[in-house]
Amino acid sequence: MTENLDVEITPPLNLRVVPLALVVPHETVDPRRVERLVNRLNADGKLANPPIVIQMEDHYVVLDGATRVTAMKQLGFPHIVAQVVSPESVNLNTWHHVIRKVAVNDLLALLGELPEITLTEQTPPRLPAIVPDRGDVCALCTANNQMFLVQAAPGVKPLTALNRLTETYIAAGRVMRALTTNLPALKNEHPDLSALVVFPAYRVEQVLQIARAGNILPAGITRFLIPGRVLRLNAGLEYLKSDASLTDKNRWLYDLVVGKFSANAVRYYQEPVYLLDE
Repeated sequence: MTENLDVEITPPLNLRVVPLALVVPHETVDPRRVERLVNRLNADGKLANPPIVIQMEDHYVVLDGATRVTAMKQLGFPHIVAQVVSPESVNLNTWHHVIRKVAVNDLLALLGELPEITLTEQTPPRLPAIVPDRGDVCALCTANNQMFLVQAAPGVKPLTALNRLTETYIAAGRVMRALTTNLPALKNEHPDLSALVVFPAYRVEQVLQIARAGNILPAGITRFLIPGRVLRLNAGLEYLKSDASLTDKNRWLYDLVVGKFSANAVRYYQEPVYLLDE
């Protein structure tokens, strides 16, 4: 039976204890990162940074924190502390992927063998418009300035093609994220650059629809900008894993957060900052 989501206590800062079974990701996770986090959670016994979610009916879509959610599911937690935000309060940017440490010809040969996609070289070489409604998945720009439009093969769903594509080049080389599509600048920054994968801009509503349908995007494409993000909550995991009710756990969370305010332990930084010890 689904737990009642109407809690009696509403903790500050949009924090809430929610049933973990109702929390769904919108992107894939790296099993190696999940394993490392499982070990760290067991060692530390606390959740430092709550995942960010948007509530959709009786489910919660994870915007940031899929690795934390997956790790806590593996550990058998019934509930998790999450920061619940509204779709209107967040902005969404797109990461592009810099593929490194694989020869361009080897990369093109590998991708050309995938039955889920088609590669159409652009002549003259220029970055093509990416139109998802016609089956476009992304654009591929090689280090030697070849430009390709990547589309889903006939009969293949674009999301299926996208996930297969990213899985393949992630396994073949090393992938970095980039916000720019300036290929010369990226080549200067990464001398071993093989190719740049340019993705279309997604909307928040599209991401929510993908998750609601039970589908997922590849990791490292969506970049959510979330003002007022809560960090360093350091919520103890022992009580969170107990069989206490959802109402009792939200009361516990309320007391935890209010206690931090009372102890003058809360700081709000409105301006962007650089952290040099991460």
